[in-house]
Amino acid sequence: MSKKNMQRLIRSSLLMTMGLMFGCTSFQLTSTPSADIYEKGEKIARTPYEFTLSSGQRMLTIKRLGYVEKEVIVSSLDPGKMHVDLEWVGTTRIETRPPRANVQRIDDEKMLGTSPCGLHLSRPEKVRISLSGYETVERDLAPNERYVVELKPKSGFKSAFYKDTMFVSEQGPVAIYDRVAGERIGITPVRLNIEAGSALEYRLLGYKPKLDLISRNAAHRIEIVLEPYTRVTLTGPAGTEVYRAGGAESVGKVPYIVEVDGDATYELKKEGYYDKQISVYPGAPSRIMADLKEIPYKTILTDPPGAEVYRLGGLEKLGDAPFKTIIDSERVFEIKKDGYQSSIIGMGPSSPRQLSVPLNASRRDDPDAAAIGTLDSHIIESF
Repeated sequence: MSKKNMQRLIRSSLLMTMGLMFGCTSFQLTSTPSADIYEKGEKIARTPYEFTLSSGQRMLTIKRLGYVEKEVIVSSLDPGKMHVDLEWVGTTRIETRPPRANVQRIDDEKMLGTSPCGLHLSRPEKVRISLSGYETVERDLAPNERYVVELKPKSGFKSAFYKDTMFVSEQGPVAIYDRVAGERIGITPVRLNIEAGSALEYRLLGYKPKLDLISRNAAHRIEIVLEPYTRVTLTGPAGTEVYRAGGAESVGKVPYIVEVDGDATYELKKEGYYDKQISVYPGAPSRIMADLKEIPYKTILTDPPGAEVYRLGGLEKLGDAPFKTIIDSERVFEIKKDGYQSSIIGMGPSSPRQLSVPLNASRRDDPDAAAIGTLDSHIIESF
């Protein structure tokens, strides 16, 4: 025996002898990342954990949310330090042949899913796999593993015909749905056991869904090719809101991209402009400009302010200055204010946005000034 090995043996013997003499051994338990430590179902500490062990052994469980639990057994004969690297909880995938079997946890009878399915297990589980017409199977599952379970038909049961099929697509991760069950059964690229006669639907954002029927003669490799939606960009004056026709809530602002899967109508709205409807359809131009027509609002101001605005003739009052109204054709107004001569103004679509009307004071020495004010009205033409 070499001198080095002899030294190790002597050192180990001394440590054991000291442990027996003093009746205890010191330990340090660490983990990456730091985690809680349980013993007999109760939390006792968190790593790093230092303790002494006089004899025998301890069974400890290291737990941290999102990580696989780890059980360790510490004996008085073990080295004084122990380190554990915890593993992320990934997906434990279960596939059955044929598929659509129920996966049930045995401990509490909880249904975990229907094959093929992915489970997020933080510790080993014992499950029961069952399918009508097939013998039930019990299986121990470990976290982050993949299991393929062959189910055996019961005596006298005629099993369905299944195809082992590989689904791929160059357009991206296409989701595959079982149309009858309404469940997603895979994402490309994926190999599935598909029952002959199954109705599938392929979905990918930005593309039209596609239906497929798997027959006995279907290929064992299916290349999925989806048709992209027609994309139309709606544009208009900055700040224009986009609504679905008849909708009460805005779906966005211009520029707004529409993925067209059929005929649809949108309504564009902006304060100060007339609303406008735009129809989109498969094959529509990729960009549609909404040329909103501005509402022709005009404002009448007076000097001094606060005069009354009437229709021509002075019988129907419309409001007080400043007075805002829509001028989409030629209109005539009469402006009145106590102590001032009336003014008559004409406005049209081409008039300025604001028209200021100066008022002339009535002659106070004329007792009939108020009566003849209408006859002496100041006329302002502004068409």
